[in-house]
Amino acid sequence: MVLVGVKVHPEKRVVYFILEETDLVEEDWCTFELKEGKGLGKVKFISPIKENPLFSGGRDLKKATSADIQEFEQRQEIEKKAYQVALEKISFRKLPIKLIVTRYPVGSRRITFYYTAKQRVDFRVLVKDLAAVFNLRIQMQQVGVRDEPQLLCSCGVCGRTVCCALFLAKRKEKLNSVSLEAARVQNLSLASSKISGVCGRLRCCLNFEYSTYSALKKKFPQVGQTIKWQNEKVKVVGRNLLKGTVVVETEKGMRKLLQNKDLAEK
Repeated sequence: MVLVGVKVHPEKRVVYFILEETDLVEEDWCTFELKEGKGLGKVKFISPIKENPLFSGGRDLKKATSADIQEFEQRQEIEKKAYQVALEKISFRKLPIKLIVTRYPVGSRRITFYYTAKQRVDFRVLVKDLAAVFNLRIQMQQVGVRDEPQLLCSCGVCGRTVCCALFLAKRKEKLNSVSLEAARVQNLSLASSKISGVCGRLRCCLNFEYSTYSALKKKFPQVGQTIKWQNEKVKVVGRNLLKGTVVVETEKGMRKLLQNKDLAEK
């Protein structure tokens, strides 16, 4: 069996396929199945792996022909045109809609327009306008604010493509909610701008780190707790879970930085 990494065009995110065997080589253009239609990408790497008992096929991954690439490029041009036409129609109809992106995948007879809206919108007239222009089935798909960066493959505050566009969308249909407790356990500032992602909601990466910080937290004394150190009672006033250090204050008001492993709880 082989693991094939494919860089999706034009989003540039990498998706992975497990195949029994393949005739693809690195830098080959290839096509693969999507929920609706087909996607296009370029092979980034091919790596042999041990047999996978959960093997479920490679979603029809195969080498792209020149016709596939040409059709994909033509549909991209239609997507761009559809986006501009939709913006004009939305403005003309004065609809309270924010258009995000359009999708017209290879093999589909339907153009999907993704949008956000703060309220329920009657877009039946808009659908008729668009269908008259493109002579195709039109689907208006409302998404939430957390879905917008995923569709646009936005760049996160870390400088990388947002996680929801890279791999979270492949693991589950719906993103998990993130609670403030995930920020509190890291002793982060709860100011919204510090812990929010580009979508305006709490960052998904807080959830990834939560289990690690929660496990470390159990090995440390609580802030405000009185413990015993070198036959003296000291109060814990701070801690760094990753560095494994604890700041304590003596009865005389002096503060010291200690290693957590050297402390003995009272």
